Amino acid sequence: MRKMLEKSLTVAGAFLGEDLEFLEGPLTIYLEASGRTIASIEKGAYGSIDFSGYLAIPALANMHVHGMDYSVVEEGYDLDIDSLVGEPYGLKYTLLKKISDKTLCSFLKSFMMKVRSYGAGFVAEFRELGLRGLKICDINKMDVGHFVLTMPEIQGKLTKDYIDEILKSADGVGISSPLYFSPEDLSLLYKQSRKAGKLFFSHASEIKETHDSNDFKLLFNVGIPDAVIHGTWLTSEELALLRELDVTLVLCLRSNLWFLSGLPNLKEIYSLGINVALGTDNGGWIKPDLWREAELLYFLMRREGIDDPNWVLKALVNTSPLHLRNYLKEGSSFNMTLIQYAGTPLERAKNKAVALIKRCGEELIRCVVVNGSLVYERSENGKTLCHSFRDDVS
Repeated sequence: MRKMLEKSLTVAGAFLGEDLEFLEGPLTIYLEASGRTIASIEKGAYGSIDFSGYLAIPALANMHVHGMDYSVVEEGYDLDIDSLVGEPYGLKYTLLKKISDKTLCSFLKSFMMKVRSYGAGFVAEFRELGLRGLKICDINKMDVGHFVLTMPEIQGKLTKDYIDEILKSADGVGISSPLYFSPEDLSLLYKQSRKAGKLFFSHASEIKETHDSNDFKLLFNVGIPDAVIHGTWLTSEELALLRELDVTLVLCLRSNLWFLSGLPNLKEIYSLGINVALGTDNGGWIKPDLWREAELLYFLMRREGIDDPNWVLKALVNTSPLHLRNYLKEGSSFNMTLIQYAGTPLERAKNKAVALIKRCGEELIRCVVVNGSLVYERSENGKTLCHSFRDDVS
């Protein structure tokens, strides 16, 4: 028996490695002295912290959200997508500009807590209102794993100084549409982002009209983004380009259905081996529940004759747009979502991956860890399970 380390925890089972293969426990996850890196994972209940009634999975990754929307929930629900969220004259932008910084900050914090409560350790947030949006509160510094992508205001020709200023506070740039900018401005945004070592995400071909206007071509004319959001109307050739360039496609299926945008060609996406992540998109109209997103993806894939629950789970925890590796294995950063197992249907389910996709939800999430730090914890009747974990590991 291995000598018990000070920083170790016992779980009932875990989805391990790059393939997320489920291993029934008890298992002990040993951590390096810093608590930030996994030293090893071994069979047996030897952990100094007992989570033996819980499953471990890599921290979930919500790779596309709009958090400010949470302040205008269900406003304009009967409008078309352009009238509601089209930049800069859609109802959403008109309303956001009228709300005080203090109120926007409060709703952003509430939104981030809600996103965490569904198990997300990593969040890529598109932040509206340019410089103002970045300064309204310190939410972008609040949590490890929270990446803020600034949405440059559409205000005529962009300047290098303006782009550099917004990039000082942001983790990168998030583009609503390449069509909103001249080729010169789009190129400048891309070049300055790369020069600053920052991320570059962009919506592309969410609706037929933008695809027919060559938004995808315009985007790739200036460079290779870290992630393409939606890709609902991409052709076989365009999807193949994503695969060739290893660009992550972030699917937001419930958003596509709500806004009547259509659905991406999931069968071709799967067969081509495109790197896929998931996002919940607009917080004002789509509940930021990644489990609902994963379940819908699984159902739609089965409709296409593809039954691959582990592929869906990989999308659920995919942090590759952030250039991070998110696995439970030796040498990896300690990122984990802890899920109640004992006394739930998960415990007796024959296929744990299928059960997790179909049956997990906010009520089963107990805590979320990113890089060894506890970023979310749920209490019951005023009691916390993870308080000792926070003290010993974080």
